[in-house]
Amino acid sequence: MRWCLPVLVIGVLAGAASAIEQGGDVRTLQWDDLLPAGEIPLPPPQVIDHSSVPLGLPQSVSAPTVPGLDGALVRLPGFVVPLDVAEGKVSSFLLVPYYGACIHQPPPPSNQIVHVSFDAPVELESMYAPVWVVGRMRVETYSTAFVEAGYALAGREVEPYEY
Repeated sequence: MRWCLPVLVIGVLAGAASAIEQGGDVRTLQWDDLLPAGEIPLPPPQVIDHSSVPLGLPQSVSAPTVPGLDGALVRLPGFVVPLDVAEGKVSSFLLVPYYGACIHQPPPPSNQIVHVSFDAPVELESMYAPVWVVGRMRVETYSTAFVEAGYALAGREVEPYEY
């Protein structure tokens, strides 16, 4: 599967409050909130010259999570890396903190990747634009041969990110 795009660092996504955030018990998170106290986030990787990279794909690094987030209803901004797409709708994806996080470059550590799934597929305005996702957070691992997510989110809503 090929879903890598050039890296573009977006910095901290902190947009205007939406109707979702005004729902009361929804906790708005930033990516640093997914790191245990004292852990410093790694910067996104630079674009790699793949001609010098040995065969094989880099894997994400397993990293500690925040147990207190388990079960919380949260709202988190990020970029979509689609996993299950059918008829233009997505039923599961990885939510990542920066544009272009992928298997062709070292992926973010596992505590900076969230596996999002929806009961019914959702339509996204663009696969390349940042979004807000609302759902119930679980501290659980989702693994493939190339990536490990330290969190799972049972998605309820997804909306375009407003700058």
